[in-house]
Amino acid sequence: MRKSRLGTVVLGVALLATACGSGGDDGGSAQSGGLPATVKIGVPLDVSGAAGIAGVGTSERDGVRLAAKEINDTGFLGGSKIELVEIDTKADKQEAVQAVLKLASDQVDAVVGFTLTPSFLAAGPQLQQNGIPTVAVGLSSGGVTEVGDYMFRLYPDMANVMPQADKEFATAFSGLKSAAYLYQSDSEAAKNVIGKRQQALEGAGIQTLGVETFVGTDTDVRAQLTKLKQLNPDVLVTMPLPGMMSTIYLQLDEIGFDKPVFMAPDVSDATMEQSGKAMQCFVYVTAWNGQSSEGNNTHFLDYWRQNGAQRSATVFEAAGYASLWSMAHAFKNAGSNDKKAVRDALAALNGVDTPFGKIGFTQNRAADVKGTKLQIVDSKITLFDAQTAPGCKR
Repeated sequence: MRKSRLGTVVLGVALLATACGSGGDDGGSAQSGGLPATVKIGVPLDVSGAAGIAGVGTSERDGVRLAAKEINDTGFLGGSKIELVEIDTKADKQEAVQAVLKLASDQVDAVVGFTLTPSFLAAGPQLQQNGIPTVAVGLSSGGVTEVGDYMFRLYPDMANVMPQADKEFATAFSGLKSAAYLYQSDSEAAKNVIGKRQQALEGAGIQTLGVETFVGTDTDVRAQLTKLKQLNPDVLVTMPLPGMMSTIYLQLDEIGFDKPVFMAPDVSDATMEQSGKAMQCFVYVTAWNGQSSEGNNTHFLDYWRQNGAQRSATVFEAAGYASLWSMAHAFKNAGSNDKKAVRDALAALNGVDTPFGKIGFTQNRAADVKGTKLQIVDSKITLFDAQTAPGCKR
């Protein structure tokens, strides 16, 4: 879910090194002479619907578009060009299924997309049945690669990353004995992740005092927040989507909650501008660290500033950008648009430079992205320090 930017993967080809400014070994250097003049990539994403979800989908789409521009402008695929076949899946499972059926009938060569896990789980089996190589862009829940061997994921399963980080945070904030939880109930990903976080903290001996929910269209969550405050928990664990963060955290500050907060990942610059002071001392783990110089993150940020939309990039632009670049490298290595060859080339990618650092795909076809623990101090995002974090004052 939440500021992020994924970069181009370099194959050691002089043209790519010049165009992308970063290096990497993705396990092969097959020529692209067997590719068609146009490589059609389906892009099903949620760019309308609830604001919190549509904002994520729009950011993912813009990251994919940015990558397509760079791939085509640099001649990365030789004489071949990427053509995006974009479909708004409107945060609706049936729309996602219909989109996939249309993409299959349009005979796309691959798919890069999906904003919500339930939509993917409804539509993904059709992609698997048609043997269409697919990279899921921003799905943070489990079950993605289990759909089949043509399914890959760029964004990690945060239900595996966040609980471990929460336990490390709890160790640093010694003396925590109780917790309360607040999550966005119209997001299956948020619901799944908060459950795993609760389970992990309970396993560490931290008692649950209460759980409250809200939806992405809510504008006032003070009642839920007040109920949780009255329970007097030692820590509040939250899981809103990015579009709801400012609402939640500004209102949390209004009611005077002054205990530690283990928050959701992927905080945008816009959220920081709106509610950075209200998030003083909050801690979280994110899949992408915008301050990182690992991989080709610096290149991605520069290229976005020059060619992207007039806003700061987030993890979602980065995920879209990285996903399409990963797919482009698979086509280049495969040397054709044969779907099985492309799938095999995706599975073989390794040491690819991205804004997330060097990545490859694990045996279960998930990108090996590792989380970074962060803290907000004086309206700035900093690396989490277990020695000094407990002394942070709100």
